[in-house]
Amino acid sequence: MNHPILSLQGITKEFRSKERTFTALKNVSLSVEKGEYLAITGKSGSGKSTLLNMITGIDHPTNGTVQVNGIAIGGLNESKLAKWRGQNIGIVFQFFQLIPTLTIRENVLLAMEFVDVIPKANRSKRVNELLELVGIASHANKMPSALSGGEQQRAAIARALANNPEIIVADEPTGNLDSKTADSINSIFSSLAHSGKTVIVVTHEKNSALKYKRIVNLLDGEIENQNPLN
Repeated sequence: MNHPILSLQGITKEFRSKERTFTALKNVSLSVEKGEYLAITGKSGSGKSTLLNMITGIDHPTNGTVQVNGIAIGGLNESKLAKWRGQNIGIVFQFFQLIPTLTIRENVLLAMEFVDVIPKANRSKRVNELLELVGIASHANKMPSALSGGEQQRAAIARALANNPEIIVADEPTGNLDSKTADSINSIFSSLAHSGKTVIVVTHEKNSALKYKRIVNLLDGEIENQNPLN
C-alpha cells in the first residue's frame, strides 16, 4: 500500500489577539499522493494561504499534525525545519520574491548554497539546466528588474527546483500575470507533475483548475469538497 507523501490530520489554526480569536482553519484533514497535481481553491479569506503555510512549515497549527514522507514536521526546531524545507519543498510565491540585487543565476545559486545538498562542482551546470527548463536561459545574468513578470515567475520556479525537492507548492503563482503568460506558467507546473513531482497550487482561478488532478475547495477554513479530475 502506498503511503501519502503529505498527510494533514485535524489541522486547526487560530490567530489570537486581545480582542478576539480568529480561526483560519477548522479541523482540516488532507492526504496528497506522490506525483499528484493538486489545486487548493476558495474565496479570499477561506484559509488557502494558511493551509499552504501549514504544509511548508512556515507556520504551525494550533492543533493537529503535518507529516511529510512520514516525518512530523511539528517536532523539528526552527533550524532543522529550515534545512528540511530547503531540501524537501520548493516554494513559488505570487510576487516572486527574487533578491533584487542578485542576478537570476545568483538567485538560483543562493538557494543551493543555503541548503548545501547539490555538490559545489555541479551547481553551475544545474543552474543552466533549470533556466533552460523554464525557458529563460538567455536571461541568466540579468537582474530581476530587467525581466517581465512572467519571466520573473519562471526564475522563481527555477529557484524552487534548485535542490530537487519532491514537493513544489505555489501560492497564487499566476495571480498577477496575463492569461497567456499564466497558461505558460501552468504548463510548467503540469510538466513537473508529469515528471513525478508533487505539485500543490493555491489559486482563485476556477478555469485553470481544469488542469489539475484534484481540486480541494475551502470555505470558511474548512474543506467544502474535493473533486478528482480525470
